[in-house]
Amino acid sequence: MTDSSARFEAIFHQTIGGIALTDLSGRFITVNRKYSEIVGYSQSALLQMRMQDVTHPDDLPRNLQQFRAMLEGGAGFEIEKRYIRSDGVIVWVSNSVSAIKNSSGDIIQAVTFTTDVTERKRAQDEVRRLAAIIASSDDAIISIDLGMNIQSWNRGAEKLYGYPAEEAIGRPATMILPPDIGDEEHVIIERIKTGDHVQPHETRRLHKDGTEVHVSLRVSPIYDENGGIVGASKIARDISERKEAERQQNLLVGELTHRVKNVLATVNAIVRQTLGPAGPDSPAASLLSRLQSLAKAHDLLTESNWKSASLQDIVREALSPYPESMFEVAGDDVLVNARAVLSLSLVLHELGTNAAKYGALSSEAGRVRISWRTIESTDPDQTALKLRWEERGGPPVVMPSHKGFGSRLLQTVVTSELRGGVLVDYAPTGLIYDIEMAFSSLTG
Repeated sequence: MTDSSARFEAIFHQTIGGIALTDLSGRFITVNRKYSEIVGYSQSALLQMRMQDVTHPDDLPRNLQQFRAMLEGGAGFEIEKRYIRSDGVIVWVSNSVSAIKNSSGDIIQAVTFTTDVTERKRAQDEVRRLAAIIASSDDAIISIDLGMNIQSWNRGAEKLYGYPAEEAIGRPATMILPPDIGDEEHVIIERIKTGDHVQPHETRRLHKDGTEVHVSLRVSPIYDENGGIVGASKIARDISERKEAERQQNLLVGELTHRVKNVLATVNAIVRQTLGPAGPDSPAASLLSRLQSLAKAHDLLTESNWKSASLQDIVREALSPYPESMFEVAGDDVLVNARAVLSLSLVLHELGTNAAKYGALSSEAGRVRISWRTIESTDPDQTALKLRWEERGGPPVVMPSHKGFGSRLLQTVVTSELRGGVLVDYAPTGLIYDIEMAFSSLTG
């Protein structure tokens, strides 16, 4: 072998690209190691095969058409196609095919230079897939550079903001910001530049016709191939209908609150006129006090649009007529549904009233500890909340000879409204009142 032949042999087998020589029927004459690696067959196996045997059937007609055109005209061609490897895996390649001619100018063979482009094709397919998702999304998806200029604008953005893409791309993103929040875009982009996370939030944007649009906005940084931040992507969802529904709901709740307060005021007036002056221990005073407890519970629910209230707040409101220093409150916060808020408020009101008349709250040294804990169960219906009212430092405790209206009210509310039970301990050191309630009756 001559030096030039040796050099050619080394180049042929050591090049980073695949090389294959075929006859005019497509049968392999020789292939290098890289081509063998790409196609997934040994060199000896390939020499028993044709190009058609490893080409994906869907790509073969186009490949043969271009190959025949080369044989007729002599001009080489380039093609991206798929090979099916011996293990069944599909590999994308970019082939540059050229004709080899003899001294008479006749085409006698073909040489193919092959590059594996599978990863590039996957990346391109992923980009196309994401582009299709973005283009067809109902959400407004736009991208901006670090100068806050709009770089992309999908159909969702056209629909939400009213500007076609050609009118938006290249313009400042501040064009869709209401004047009173014009600095919002600067704050967002400055946080993006430093790599800070921008929490999803609700805000407002301007439609082309000048009307405001309420949106839920998510912002993410855009990175270049070196990991540097080059801009931000924004996904906005129209929440105008929800905001209008909330406004209408608030109006209705406000009207409901006004009417309920009027009803309570009317009931208070009827009680005073019917039962006479409300002395400290009179029936009128007790009834008015209970009505006031319901009114406070009503105010708590109004703050949450009559959905729920926290147990901490319920206890705080129920104890508000008494000095804060006389109480110790312990327990994880629990969100309580509207029905249970009213029931618990009445229960705590009755316990407080009894303590103020006969128990710990009637003495300056008296103290009350209110605590609660969840009793877990594998059966959600069996999970319970245990609340304890524990008095100390008051007058000696004496078991009552009969149950008054307040005690009966407590028992009725706990059993029927809270699906619970009551255990009372008239301990000499102070009354202990344990209530165990179904957790689902509080939160369901």
